[in-house]
Amino acid sequence: MPQSPGKSQTPLIQKLAHLPFRTASHDETAAQLGLIILETDLTIEAELRHFIGDSIGTKVGHGQKPTILHSRIACDDEVTSENLTAMSGRFAESLALFPPGYRFDVVGYGCTSASLLIGEQTIQNIVKSHIDVDHVTTPLTGVRRALKSIGARQIGYLAPYISEISFQMCSLLEDEDGLQISAAATFGEGRDSIVGCIHPQSILQAIDAIVDQASTRLDAIFISCTSLKCAAIIEMAEVKYGIPVISSNSAIAWDMARLASLDVPIAGKGRLFRQNR
Repeated sequence: MPQSPGKSQTPLIQKLAHLPFRTASHDETAAQLGLIILETDLTIEAELRHFIGDSIGTKVGHGQKPTILHSRIACDDEVTSENLTAMSGRFAESLALFPPGYRFDVVGYGCTSASLLIGEQTIQNIVKSHIDVDHVTTPLTGVRRALKSIGARQIGYLAPYISEISFQMCSLLEDEDGLQISAAATFGEGRDSIVGCIHPQSILQAIDAIVDQASTRLDAIFISCTSLKCAAIIEMAEVKYGIPVISSNSAIAWDMARLASLDVPIAGKGRLFRQNR
């Protein structure tokens, strides 16, 4: 009913009640995950959601799906040792874009080859020096742990980028982890923006070629690079060849889930996620 013209009206803002609240404690909050993504990466965000976005926390935030926050790190599109190593000086700027004072359970750095060149421990130290985080991992860290977890020894290796970095990565896996790279191949593409557009069917065909090339039965295939779109073809390749297929994105997702104590639904994610189930 309209108010009479002579009666004063109290502004609505003066009627707002101030109600009490409390903030959630850490054990009431979903697992807090962070991901540092290359400026040029077109793939890892969607694939991380595919692999662990539907997970449920079993310790922190029991029964809740994880929170995943992303930040980009500046990088050059051309994949060279010099350009990748240059990212070591750009972490501070990227990490500063996460909410100030935020506490993470796990933070992943989404570049396999830069993890090799900068060093896994160096990356862990840099990240922990800038933000509050319990665990730091990389695709390279994840795949090394994953291959050990499944007991693989004879490995097929596929990468998109230049041979120099691929040689260094294969040498690391052989010299430090005791693996045997029985067959290896690369697409020879030097631009990350192009790698992110490689069709999954081409990746399947490359796996065929690697299996044909191997002189002995392979225990697993490792597909290196977070920009390669592998999520949709992992189970198809595993069914065809009867061995685990691990990509950079499946490896870092698996390791982040493990470190954050997440219960991951296994359908459509490959044999790695069925370990110890």
